[in-house]
Amino acid sequence: MISLSSIQEYMFCPLKLFLRNNVDNNQEDSILINKTIKRIRIDIQDLLHRNIRGLKKEMDVEEIKEYLSRNIKDTTIESLNILKERSDVLESEYKEIKDDLMNDISFSVDLLSVQVKNAMKNLEEDGSEISEMFFPTALYNYLIKDNGLEVIGSCDKIEIVEGRYIPIDIKNSIPPVQGVWDGDAIKLVANAMLIEQEFDTEVFVGYIDYLKLGQKRQVIMDSKLRKSLFKVLHQVKEILYEGIAPEIKSTPGKCSKCEYYDICQGDDDTFREISN
Repeated sequence: MISLSSIQEYMFCPLKLFLRNNVDNNQEDSILINKTIKRIRIDIQDLLHRNIRGLKKEMDVEEIKEYLSRNIKDTTIESLNILKERSDVLESEYKEIKDDLMNDISFSVDLLSVQVKNAMKNLEEDGSEISEMFFPTALYNYLIKDNGLEVIGSCDKIEIVEGRYIPIDIKNSIPPVQGVWDGDAIKLVANAMLIEQEFDTEVFVGYIDYLKLGQKRQVIMDSKLRKSLFKVLHQVKEILYEGIAPEIKSTPGKCSKCEYYDICQGDDDTFREISN
């Protein structure tokens, strides 16, 4: 079975996927950090959904902001403290993760406060009556396996709107100027095809939720994107099952921060040994 995370890693860098599966390199802390951050963001969405129901149309923006923020800071700090206990994350890295999260959450609450205030004012309704406008019924972290596709993974969020299933992939990264990154689109269409198999339905559209900018960008699940996924799956299988090493393609912005930099870009003989 190919995991959705392997597809995403291939789209980021095929060589990194190859090295991760052929070099003994402990990445447990990195995986735990990423999972914890994503889990916190999903928990915050749940809290915001719950808090929005208690809003009254008479509230001003600052009152709305304060009400929406209830329990969010405590929940975030508690989860981060658990992460700190379970991993070897450095104090400086912990502080950076905490500061980034808090800034992102503050931005999201500020933006939502204005949007909710405008909706309550225009519709003359309280938060309990408009909550579904901002938080449709959804499934979170839903694990699906498709034996035919040979893919397994969890969809961050599946919104259910008028009987339609809509995959939402939650991202911490900054989006491109327009549209979404190719890797994000490929992973999303994989989610869509898993949902189609699981719920015996058709998925025509999905979204990438770029939380840092508070933007949810649409992706159409057309035949071109689906064909691209099958091509990627074939190449991922060559790396994972046949041990075929992809060629090195240097991208300074990515490579300089990669834990395998010394292996594929430096004088380390490890890559030549494992790729022969």
